[in-house]
Amino acid sequence: MKSTPFSAAREARLIARQAQKGALATLRRAARDEAKGQPYVSKVGVALAADGCPLFLFSTLAAHTQDLLADPRASVLLEAPTTALNPLEGARCTLIGQMEKVPVDDVPAARTQYLAHHPRAAQYADFGDFAMWRLRIEKVHYVGGFGQAKWAKGKEYLLGGDGLKGAEGRILKTLDDDAVQTLCAGAYVGVSGGVPGRKTSARNALGWRVLAVDGDGFVAARFVKGGQKGAPLRVNFDTPAGDLRSWRARFQMALKRLSAPAKGLS
Repeated sequence: MKSTPFSAAREARLIARQAQKGALATLRRAARDEAKGQPYVSKVGVALAADGCPLFLFSTLAAHTQDLLADPRASVLLEAPTTALNPLEGARCTLIGQMEKVPVDDVPAARTQYLAHHPRAAQYADFGDFAMWRLRIEKVHYVGGFGQAKWAKGKEYLLGGDGLKGAEGRILKTLDDDAVQTLCAGAYVGVSGGVPGRKTSARNALGWRVLAVDGDGFVAARFVKGGQKGAPLRVNFDTPAGDLRSWRARFQMALKRLSAPAKGLS
């Protein structure tokens, strides 16, 4: 099937949903005139807001933050997990736009989403020099592999669905724990560490807790004695949900699809 801007945008958003790190490009703000304006790339942690906007936790002392305070133009490269011998065969996307600090009213939700992906960041998230930032996306470049490149607009990438706004807490409180264990176990078996094809034991696939939800699915983590075990697990729905009712329906569909590998777990 030929890729359209909307399908490419959704594939890019799903890559971004799963990503925990990326390469952030800024324009250098430097004391030396010869360095000013040069491209500068840094490795950063990333998570996504409900609509797909990338979220970041930056220190004011970081070089890229100083760059953004002088010029908000930026882009971030995110990659899908791959086992290919040639890394260029893996899918990736570049999100391009303008950086800004997350408005005060949106900080709690942004912080929840970010810490769901980066729990250890809670150790310094409240330090005075740290703040939540987001990328307001204008353009998206999706590459699914060789010969599979497509541009899309920011509005094609961003996920609507104001019907889910404010419902995240209600979803988290009402999720059936048995269903969560079954669904996450089914997703986890054969997807160890987020890398497709790397098998893992079913007996090690219990103890899951959903940390954050969005229109495309949810993020969960496995907890054992002593705290969280391993990296968070991303579970995507086949199609996005726009309100509470459709989210629950898609959760049930995902449960039916993924429950089979989890049968017999103890």
